[in-house]
Amino acid sequence: PTRVGISLGDITASLFTAIGINAALFHREKTGRGQKIDVAMLDCQVAILENALARYQAEGDSPKPLGNRHPTITPFQAYHATDGWFVIAVGNDSLWNAFCLTLNLPDLVSDKRFATNRLRTENIAALNAILEPIFATKTASEWLRVMENAGIPSAPINDIHAVMNDIQVLARNMIVEVDDPQAGKVKIAGNPIKMSSVPESPIRGYVPQIGEHNEEILCGLLGISTHDLAMLKREGVV
Repeated sequence: PTRVGISLGDITASLFTAIGINAALFHREKTGRGQKIDVAMLDCQVAILENALARYQAEGDSPKPLGNRHPTITPFQAYHATDGWFVIAVGNDSLWNAFCLTLNLPDLVSDKRFATNRLRTENIAALNAILEPIFATKTASEWLRVMENAGIPSAPINDIHAVMNDIQVLARNMIVEVDDPQAGKVKIAGNPIKMSSVPESPIRGYVPQIGEHNEEILCGLLGISTHDLAMLKREGVV
């Protein structure tokens, strides 16, 4: 078992909660009635199992670790070039034919072991024995240019340095700068939801410190007295 590289449980629960809040607000707008929203982290993990649930019912086996390849589409995985890894996604027979011709392997098109996606998946070991030595002859960037020119979906596997300097990531304003009173200027992820009513900027405003606006919110908005607020502070509540 291998842990995923991000806090998937926390993130998916937050996203599903935000979706639930929006749905409840829309329901209130239509009906005038509010409601409780209940989102469990375990439920969210079950919800994103995607086709694993269907595959288990169809085949009777629980999916097992597959490394970096797709469970039902082949070739759809990472391959090692001379200088690093890149991913290709040959998602249908038309792409498969174009892929074979691009690699100058026309015999693979008529090879009965690889005639359909299901057969390619079943015979993935034999297929990779052919492909891996070929991909080891060029750099990842060279193969990506080849695949792009042929219309084969492909992409590099980037480290964080490459992500933060990627021209598409920067063009989408997904790396933004904020001012922190202690750390100085810090780059963080931008907002992936782009809205026509919200202008994009590569710079974010000052981020409040934890509890900075306690008095403004608790006393000004919620009506708590300054005496009660002081008591809450003494007791460590806020």
